[in-house]
Amino acid sequence: MSTTALAWVAAFVLGCLASFAQPFLAMLVYLLDYYEHPPLRWWGRGLPDLRWSLLASIVLLLANLAKGRNPFSSEVMRNPSTRWLLLFLLVAALVTPFGVSLDRGLHYLADIAKLVLLYGLIILSVRTRGQFRLFVLAMILGSFVWGLEAWIDPSRSAGRLMGIGGPDSLNDNSAAAHLIPVIPFLVLFLLKGTWWQRVLCLGAGPFIVNTIILCNSRGATIAMGGMSVAALLLARGRLRILVLAAIVVAGLAASALVDQTFIERQLTTLQYEEDGSAMGRIEAWKGALHLMSDHPLGAGGGGFDILSPVYIPSVVEAHGGEDRAVHNTYLWVGSDWGFLGLLFFLLFVFTTLRELHRIGRGSSDVSLYYECFALQIGLIGFLIAAFFINRPYAEILYWIAGLTGALRNIQRTEIDAAATAEPQT
Repeated sequence: MSTTALAWVAAFVLGCLASFAQPFLAMLVYLLDYYEHPPLRWWGRGLPDLRWSLLASIVLLLANLAKGRNPFSSEVMRNPSTRWLLLFLLVAALVTPFGVSLDRGLHYLADIAKLVLLYGLIILSVRTRGQFRLFVLAMILGSFVWGLEAWIDPSRSAGRLMGIGGPDSLNDNSAAAHLIPVIPFLVLFLLKGTWWQRVLCLGAGPFIVNTIILCNSRGATIAMGGMSVAALLLARGRLRILVLAAIVVAGLAASALVDQTFIERQLTTLQYEEDGSAMGRIEAWKGALHLMSDHPLGAGGGGFDILSPVYIPSVVEAHGGEDRAVHNTYLWVGSDWGFLGLLFFLLFVFTTLRELHRIGRGSSDVSLYYECFALQIGLIGFLIAAFFINRPYAEILYWIAGLTGALRNIQRTEIDAAATAEPQT
């Protein structure tokens, strides 16, 4: 067993044991496994596949239960996004028995249930502003490690990065979409962090940006542009000037990192009619709309993939008869879970964005406003990228929603504490 594997196991075990004194530590253990999942790394091949993320989740749940907290407590249920997420889960449960494949439907239903639980556990576990920052810094550090691996030994196929990412993002498009929400926090900590946070972000930033470039995802590039525009439109006061400066600096840094392969692939976005991959996606989107028309209640989890030979036969034939995905998060949700499932999913996303806006704008604390702003812009970037890939079950989406609920509770706690501390007249 390698030294790296021993160190990883030691950190995992010690973190799990200590979490019964402080449940947030189990949250960090979960992130440790996500960013450095042993079965996906060369040093982890000698370790048994014990479903490490499941073990971390169980410990996280038990540690919270030991503190008298449960995922159905008012701390979770009073968050506006919770009701829509639970309704989305309910629709999936009702559609699954009638879907085109019960086995595949149950698989996706289980995925949704796990993400709902994780969302609730994040709200329960992240209870202070310091813990919120540690969660985000763990994301930055994990992304930095991915960036180091991509820089040291980049494995590319057809000009796109391979083998970098987490258990649910181990391909170029998905990894890039996961990294996009990290970018606003790099800027935030560089501007408002402590000295060591600035050093970490200054060192991590180029590697994270380089990883996104190596992924060579056209959707990620569009998302980065859209995220920049959203940041300029939503920023207020002095923050708008800082955002503009950050965009200029990031653009100059990115221009120094891009290679000819990246440029050539990105230029195909402008001539999408001549690109087989882009045209195949447009055909898939049209097929998904036809499927939704035929199955308004949904075809069940994986329904589009299974029915792709019916709705996009030319695309399937061009790929040797393999089932094809829709390559659009929102159309995939609508195809599998129907119009009602899509409505609840979109309301879950919308209320998360709305809460971030309300928390930030309703706070007199500038640092809280900046944190909400970074989370909001990162979510917008992810949602744009998700338009071009299948990411309804991406963990990063539920991390952001959970962190939003946690910030909402933290703000309420701080307001209540300040009100109690005020002298009575």
